[in-house]
Amino acid sequence: MKAVHAAPMLEEVLVTAQKKSESTQDTPIAITGMSENTLEKFGFSSANDISAQVPNMQVSGPYGDVQPIFSIRGVSMSDYSSNQASPIGVYNDEAYMGAVYTHGMSFFDVARLEVLRGPQGTLYGKNTTGGAINIITKTPEINEGFHYNIKQGIGNYNSHKGDYGVEGTLIEDVLAARLAYSYSRRDGYYENRFGGNDLSQQDFQGARLVLNANVSDNINMVFKYTKARNDGLASPSRNEPRGDLSKNPALVTALETAGVGVNDRPNNGYIDIVGYSRPAEGLDYYEVDDNFTGPLVVNLDQLVHKIEYLNDSYTLTSITSYTDNDYAQAQNVDGSPEEHLEINWSVATQAFSQDLRLSTTLGDDVDLIAGAYYAWEDQQLHNIYSLYGTPPDLRTAVTFPGVTGYYPYLLDFGALDQKMDTEKESFAVYSQLRWNITAQLGMDFGLRYTEDSVDLRYLNISRVGYDGSPRGTYVPGNTTGVDNIFIPLNVAGQSPLEPGLLIQQLLSGDLTLDDILLSARTGYTHGPYTTESATPMSSKEKEWTGKLGIDYRFNDSLMVYASYSKGFRSGNFNSGVYYEERDFENAYASPEFLDAYELGFKADFWDRRGRVNSAFFYYDYTDQQFINVVGVSNFLENAGGSKIIGFESEMFFALTEKLTAQIGVGILETEYTELELSNVQTVNDDDDVVDLSGNELISAPKISANVSIDWELLSNSYGYLSLNVNGNYQDDQWYSAYNDKIGYDKIKQDAYAIYNARVTWFSHNEDYSVALWGKNITETKYDGYAINLQAGFGFDYFQQGAPATYGLEFTYRY
Repeated sequence: MKAVHAAPMLEEVLVTAQKKSESTQDTPIAITGMSENTLEKFGFSSANDISAQVPNMQVSGPYGDVQPIFSIRGVSMSDYSSNQASPIGVYNDEAYMGAVYTHGMSFFDVARLEVLRGPQGTLYGKNTTGGAINIITKTPEINEGFHYNIKQGIGNYNSHKGDYGVEGTLIEDVLAARLAYSYSRRDGYYENRFGGNDLSQQDFQGARLVLNANVSDNINMVFKYTKARNDGLASPSRNEPRGDLSKNPALVTALETAGVGVNDRPNNGYIDIVGYSRPAEGLDYYEVDDNFTGPLVVNLDQLVHKIEYLNDSYTLTSITSYTDNDYAQAQNVDGSPEEHLEINWSVATQAFSQDLRLSTTLGDDVDLIAGAYYAWEDQQLHNIYSLYGTPPDLRTAVTFPGVTGYYPYLLDFGALDQKMDTEKESFAVYSQLRWNITAQLGMDFGLRYTEDSVDLRYLNISRVGYDGSPRGTYVPGNTTGVDNIFIPLNVAGQSPLEPGLLIQQLLSGDLTLDDILLSARTGYTHGPYTTESATPMSSKEKEWTGKLGIDYRFNDSLMVYASYSKGFRSGNFNSGVYYEERDFENAYASPEFLDAYELGFKADFWDRRGRVNSAFFYYDYTDQQFINVVGVSNFLENAGGSKIIGFESEMFFALTEKLTAQIGVGILETEYTELELSNVQTVNDDDDVVDLSGNELISAPKISANVSIDWELLSNSYGYLSLNVNGNYQDDQWYSAYNDKIGYDKIKQDAYAIYNARVTWFSHNEDYSVALWGKNITETKYDGYAINLQAGFGFDYFQQGAPATYGLEFTYRY
């Protein structure tokens, strides 16, 4: 591959998206391929950098770089639960990474990156509805000599990072090895005025051993072992209070004058349930008062073993992987110095997968890929939610009158101790046939049969003291018939009492004996403390998915294609907190399905100095899974239906020998066609729902765009100086299916743009380079994630994007 400065011709990127090596321009699917050179140019360093140059893709990192949440074409994962599978499959050297908290742990020593847009329901190990991200790491070549690479960088926030690799042939014609090591450390972005180290640190290190062996003339084996650890202080939360003190100023004044049960902190007219008001604290944008945030610890151990048997008739490939991972984080969800909502997250995951496939040619015109796939995963989850260590402010009676009856039970509540063990198994057989009908016309037909099972083997949700002492158990043990943390003080089920409504319900007969009995059953709903499990549950899904595509090549430079594909994401048991043992229907979220129709073209022109790849698509999306937070509970739910209509285009131009440009545009029109969720403003009425049909989908901006310009500023016999300037734009987007209804109007992100730049000096033979780089150079302030926590805690929760960063890097290759 020639460097850009040597010839005005666009780079050809080879991908393996369809389990064979081919150019992106010959692949009749929507795919973005990024070579090592491209990744270097954009200063790629984490999963959050992927979306910068991929249309219709967003990446948010509510828990930092190691746990990204991907959204492609409006298909996203709003669920922050660590046991939920993403609708975007992430693969490291063809091995599926099920644990979402590991998705950011393998992005080092990368040779190539591929982003596939659209459901993957045929060739890939795990069925997905949104797409796939393939990370292909470096593999040493046998008999290619001894090589090493060094990259060392420094930057603001006292950052320093290094990437090192060494490889060579150990046994001529037989065995080559590579050892890579990467680390990245940085002080936090956020000054903690409460004391202690700055928050949102980075402390990552990873190593990978790779062996490439020719076992015989026909058998090649590649073994990769990756070990990585992240251990930096996590990102803080931002608390935006929503309790409006102007609702009853006389009562507020009386309470403040009495000074009993009132937090004496300043406020801006709004408070959360414990009386905290961040806007009145005089904090800068990147400043916090945080009493709890601790390290975000992720450990990854992954083995990937690939064996290929090749002969003249077929290729047999085996991909075996095993991972052992764990995750823990102390998160100060309330983003304040108060003890309001503090969570200790932890989960451990063990997983195994085996993919065996056959690739062959039938006659002269038909290529066939067929295989079988098996995967097993076991997750042990243990979360502790500490609630209301700071007593609720009495002014809550004014700002959130619906929780008035809750007050006595929030005093010294303690913590919710949640333990859950799930085991997942997946078995599939698949095939994809490529028929070259003529030299110009081709057809792809893929079919996959999948059996997925999920076993909920253990579930216990108990109430304990702040010191861990047992107080009672909800699941199992709650026999009240009420799926709530307690039954508040009430009159015939009403809290607070509304006499007019009470009389109306009595006259209409809507008030039942059970409602009246609630008045006498106030208090916590848990039973005696136990470590016993709720009744184990199991689910098994059997699904057919696949693809039908047709493409026509007018010539070597223009191809058009049309396709239909179907994908699904397996169902799962709710890993959120609830308070009554549920039947299967209410404990399990059904699989989601996506039917995708796509029409696209790929064109090279202007003597391969210009390239346009575009696609139109329509998605029929049913039973989309997402998390819904209601009060002090969260639910994994299914949306009845939604539709997505979109367009995207990637354009590349080698304008001169010294100037190239890349432009991307994505357009989305999304809508829930069938969705009803709880009305979180009436926390005491579980039957009150809101019709959300017509709302936009989560993380689905109507317009997204990106641009990248490479310009060779000067060159001489010593080398050349190159400038890359790139940016990406995201239109308004919602972070909740409620959109702007019932108090969710702030759970969104307005349109914003991020700009980056990199100036690099390359030696004449490119064996060394020196780069000065900057990201978010205009320091755009934006939020990457948000949740409405008003019903249970009186505030909206936000996670902010990173500030401006810059640094210097030196790279040497031998």
